[in-house]
Formats: sequence, C-alpha cells, structure tokens
Amino acid sequence: MNTMNCKEFKEMLVSGANNLANQHEHINSLNVFPVPDGDTGTNMNMTFGSGVKEVCKLMNDNVGETAKALGKNMLMSARGNSGVILSQIFKGIYRALDQKQTVTAEDFCGAFENGAKVAYKAVMKPVEGTILTVVRESSEDASRYFSMNKSCTIEQYFDVLTEKARKSLDNTPELLPVLKEVGVVDSGGAGYVSILEGFCRYLHGDPVRSRDQEPAENKERGYCIEVQLKVRNKSFSFDSFKKSMNKNGSVVNCVCEEDTVRLHVHTLKPGDVLNRCQNEGVLETIKIENLEIEHNVTLDYTVREVENVRYATVSVVNGKGIEHMFRQLGVEYFISGGQTMNPAAGDFVELIRNIHADNVFILPNNGNIIMAAQQAKKTLKDRNVTVIETRSIPEGLSACMAFNGEAELEDNMANMLDAVANVKTGSVTTAVKDTSYNNVAISKDDFMGIFGKDIVVSNHDMMDVTEKLLDAMIDEDSSYVTVIYGVGADKKKAAEIEKYISDKYQLDCGINDGQQDLYPFIIGVE
Repeated sequence: MNTMNCKEFKEMLVSGANNLANQHEHINSLNVFPVPDGDTGTNMNMTFGSGVKEVCKLMNDNVGETAKALGKNMLMSARGNSGVILSQIFKGIYRALDQKQTVTAEDFCGAFENGAKVAYKAVMKPVEGTILTVVRESSEDASRYFSMNKSCTIEQYFDVLTEKARKSLDNTPELLPVLKEVGVVDSGGAGYVSILEGFCRYLHGDPVRSRDQEPAENKERGYCIEVQLKVRNKSFSFDSFKKSMNKNGSVVNCVCEEDTVRLHVHTLKPGDVLNRCQNEGVLETIKIENLEIEHNVTLDYTVREVENVRYATVSVVNGKGIEHMFRQLGVEYFISGGQTMNPAAGDFVELIRNIHADNVFILPNNGNIIMAAQQAKKTLKDRNVTVIETRSIPEGLSACMAFNGEAELEDNMANMLDAVANVKTGSVTTAVKDTSYNNVAISKDDFMGIFGKDIVVSNHDMMDVTEKLLDAMIDEDSSYVTVIYGVGADKKKAAEIEKYISDKYQLDCGINDGQQDLYPFIIGVE
C-alpha cells in the first residue's frame, strides 16, 4: 500500500485499539509496584479506545480530520500519566497530518517523529526507559529507514517502526534500574507497542478483533442516559453508586458536587439505571437517547443564574469518609478516583464548567492524576484554574488546612504548597504478585508498607507492617500523625495504631474512618 485513505486509516486504528484492549490486563501486570491499583493498561485502553470509538462515528473521508478528532477526544479521555502521554503522542501525530485527505509512508514518518517531540515537551522531567524513549527511538529509527528507502510501502514503514519499538521496549530495563530489579519492561511502552502491533496486523490483512466486546467499528447498541440527581439518601455512597452504574453499562462520566450527581452512562437497561437513581434521590433532569436511532427524549430544566464566589476547590477522593474529611475543611466539589480508576481530563472539565467561582483549585491527591488535571487546566482557557500538585490524601488535606478564603490567590498557592511539602505519606496495601523491590522480598497477598515512592516493609501481618512503616516515617521533627483507616481495617485496629504512636513517640494522632478501598491504612506525618 502506497497511499492510505480515511476508511483504511479508521480500520487500522480499530485494530490497534482492539489489540490494546485485549492486552491491557497483561500491561497492568507490568507495573513496577505490585499494588492492586496498578492500572497503566486500563488507563491507556480507556484513553485510546474512547478516542477511536468517537472517530468511527464520523462520516468523513479525510485522514487529517479523523486524526485531529482522535487526538482531541484522547486529550479529553486521558486517564493517568500513561494515558495523558499517549494522548500527547497522538496530538503530535494529528498536527503533522493536518489537512491531508490521504497519507503515505512519508507522512507517517513525519507524524510519528512529531508525536515523540510533542510528548517529550508535555512532560516536565522526561525519564528515559519509559514510553517516551520507546516512541522517540522507534520513530527516529523508522525515519532513518525511510530516508534510505523512500519508495517503501506503508506496510514496510510500520513493520520497521514496530520492530524498532519492540527493541526499544526490551531495552527499557537497561535505562531504568527499577525495571531491571523487578524484571519487567516499561508498562507504558508495552501499551504503545501493542497499538503498533495492532496496526501492523491490519496492514497485513489480519485485523485484531476485541475478545471482550464488539469490534470498535460496530455501532453502539442500547441507550445513552444523562441524569442530574439530587441525592436524598442519607447513607448514599458515591463509590458504590458509580460501581453499580458500571455494572449496568459503560459510564462515560460520573461526578459529584455536594449533594448533586451528574451521570452519563451507556446501557442496555435504562430502567435499571433510572430505578437506582430514584432510590438515591430526586431526578432533576433526564436525557435518554437510543444509540441505534436518531431519537432523543429529554426532560429539560432552566438553569438559574448563580453569582460567582471567590474560590472553589475540586478534590479527587476515594471513600465516603475521606470525602467527609475534605468537606469539613470547606471543599464542596468532588471527583471519585485515585485507586483503581483515575478520572479523565474531561471529568475535571465538565465539573469545573458548572462551578461558579472566580478561582478554582484542583487537588489531584494522586501522582497519577496530576497530568490529567493539568490537561484540564489547559483546556479551560477561559477559567482561572490552579492545580496544586498533591500526590496523596494527606497532602490534599494539608493543602486545605493552609487555605484562607480571605487571602490573595498567590498567597494561598504559596501557603498550600508549603503545607504539602511538609507532609510525609505512607500507606498499607496488599501485593498482587511475587517480586522484589529495593531489596525487599514481596510475596503475593502479603501486606506492604509504602513510604512515599518506596516499599519499606512487607510481610503477612498487617499491624506489624503498619508499625514498621510508622517507624520509617516518624523522626525527631515529626509533630502530628493522621491515620485514615479503610476497608480491611476497623476502628479497633486504628486505636491500636494510635496507642502505638502515643506510647512509642508521644505524638498526637488523629484517627479517621476514610472508607477507602484497597488501602487499610493511609498515614500522614507532619
């Protein structure tokens, strides 16, 4: 093939998306940390898959337009750092293919090189041995091949690009020592290679079909439901509600602010979705669309004009108890996420567009959500949005305590960042595989004590692990400890930890029921 048209381009994208979807669980398993929320494959799959699904709905015959739609949809769907970086790669690709009705090997050559350049620029401190290295080295090697074989076909170009990407991926452990220690290649790079392999299979007449769902090019079945729900159930759990919606269909977006939930879900059983919503409160607005026909049923309402407040804060939380902790500190807007499901940039955008405030702070509370929050800030060019780069729940809580509603924006930013810098974070969770990290032997299902970015202890006794984690975190400068217990722990165990801190270190300690999943204890030391 010397020239690719729009239909062929879309079919190639579908094959790449399906291959990534089929391999995303394996890619998750390549994460260095053996934690239960290692989700690189899931984040990349949702980012790329959402973009491809949208462009397949386009009725057009222009590759440049399709590539642009793919890139823009990926930017809004981007989840986690891996998803954001992948979206930046395809942002560079679509910019290079702009206005092109059809494409050649030479066009792809320039596009993938530009994808690497844009992705590097998007990362403040690029690390070699990651997806960035894989996309850069493979695009450079493929360009050298093209310069010596300018009459090559598109199939030949992608064969070389994919072969060089595999070679670069295999070399990532030599560039990033932690990969070598754990015995894995970079998970983000592996996700990128799986997309390229799907492209190649299409070009050689063997397109990849998804094992778990209908091919991406098939038209969606069922109903699209958009609901605004005013919660009345006093025992309402947003996390439980969102999980039930995922069981009923595919959640496009679900955000909570105070007692209002905005839900966008695709489902085959609209009655089940609406019944669950009615059990939780009052349906203020409903929009139902049959995805198979052009027909809408809408119950609309009039939006009241609301005067802007000076400040508003959006916090990412996991657990009703943690949400309550932030509410006590004045936070009113929440996005569920942090463990197992990172919110997309579009989740932030949709919520913030409905917030009436002159200045909006975002607290990601997870290092893997910061890039999505930053992407949302770039998208909301008409709003004054500030991302405070909190990497944990304790950092987010400290930032809130440093906030002063009467202070100027610059003073608040400085005070919040100072507070974040003075917090040490630890957590206890279970290992999902046998491995070794930083000379700590780890067995599947054992408990791990994680201090910042390091696993410092691991064994079968959760309380012993928690105590040893505290020993690693507390020093002579420590003055206060916050203990947040979640699923897997209880008030009695938390009280034992409080006694340990008081008896051994004579420090004040706050105990809170966070109700978070996966992490029995989250600890902050100030």
